[in-house]
Amino acid sequence: MIIARKWLLLILMFSGYAGLAQPPAHIPLMNSTWKLIGQRTYKKNAEFKMVPAFPAKLEALQNKTVELPGYIIPINADLNHREFMLAVVPMDQCPYCGQGDIPSMVEVKMVKELGYTDKPVKIKGKLMLNKTGDYRSEVFLLQAEQVK
Repeated sequence: MIIARKWLLLILMFSGYAGLAQPPAHIPLMNSTWKLIGQRTYKKNAEFKMVPAFPAKLEALQNKTVELPGYIIPINADLNHREFMLAVVPMDQCPYCGQGDIPSMVEVKMVKELGYTDKPVKIKGKLMLNKTGDYRSEVFLLQAEQVK
C-alpha cells in the first residue's frame, strides 16, 4: 500500500511537470491580410521554375500600406532589429506541428530599430510581393513602423 502511494505520488509529480513543458497558447493574430497571404500558391513560369502566385485581392494591395499583427522572428542575434520576419505564431511554438500548412511569414524592413519582444506587435508598412521565385522572401513590408 505504501509503495502504491509512492508510485502514485511520483506519477502525479511528473504529470504536473509535463503540463508545464507545453508551450503557452498564443493570441490568434490572423486578419484579412494574413488570410490573403496564406492563400499564396505556386505555379511554373515560362522557364519551368516554380514561382509564387498571389490571389488578386492581395495583388491589389501591392505598394499600399497595410497593418499586420504578429510576432517578431529575429534573423540576427541582436536586441534591436531593423529587419526581421513577422509571423502569426511566436518563435517558441513549432510552426511545422499540427494540421494545415506552415504559417506564413513576412520579411519586415523597419524605418527605425525595434526592440525584440516575445509579445505580439502590430506593424504597418508598404506591402511588396516577390514573384521571382528567387531565394528571398515572397512577401515584404517595407518602410515599416510599429503601430502603438
